[in-house]
Amino acid sequence: MAEAAVEVIDVTKWYGYIAALRSVSLRIECGDFIALLGHNGAGKTTLLKLIATHITPSAGTVKLFGVDAFHDSSIRRKIGLVTHVSFLYNELTVRENLLFYANQFGIMEEEFLDTLEFLGMDRWYNVRAMQLSHGLRKRADIVRALIHDPDLILLDEPFSGLDSETCDVLVNYFDAHRDKTLIIASHSLEWVKKLCDRGIELYRGEISREFVF
Repeated sequence: MAEAAVEVIDVTKWYGYIAALRSVSLRIECGDFIALLGHNGAGKTTLLKLIATHITPSAGTVKLFGVDAFHDSSIRRKIGLVTHVSFLYNELTVRENLLFYANQFGIMEEEFLDTLEFLGMDRWYNVRAMQLSHGLRKRADIVRALIHDPDLILLDEPFSGLDSETCDVLVNYFDAHRDKTLIIASHSLEWVKKLCDRGIELYRGEISREFVF
């Protein structure tokens, strides 16, 4: 059997006396487009952060492409992450922000210009991040997350607060990149159904059901 893009094995995450995740196990194959669903506090963001290696599990194992995610830091290069919090610096232009992150991966400017244009950010390339609308900033953050051509893309509420035009842009972009593995934590069932193949619903830190859209 080929290595899975993501394999979560009996993972539990405690925050003090609160269990955000309880013995969660799941397998996501390369090329899968998955939606993590559930109410606030269900564990979606915690699970996404664990997969992104931003937090460590209290118990259990997370493997990415067959490698223990917390024993090999080089695996992070395969991950692109967009969260509620923007990783852009307000005082820098979109271009300056993207070049800052590109330099960390040894990426040249011309290598991400196609992504910038696809997501409609070329017109705002020299605008400071603080001057962007919520939707434009989200697009710029997605370009930032994709700048190193990651194999695994993790999006936390990417459609939240966006107009339908911007949501369409995001759906069209990721639909054109089915060679990637995509995991979206979202409340926006209407939009994830247009993009994802399967849903995984969490309830109080446990997987309550899995289903095909």
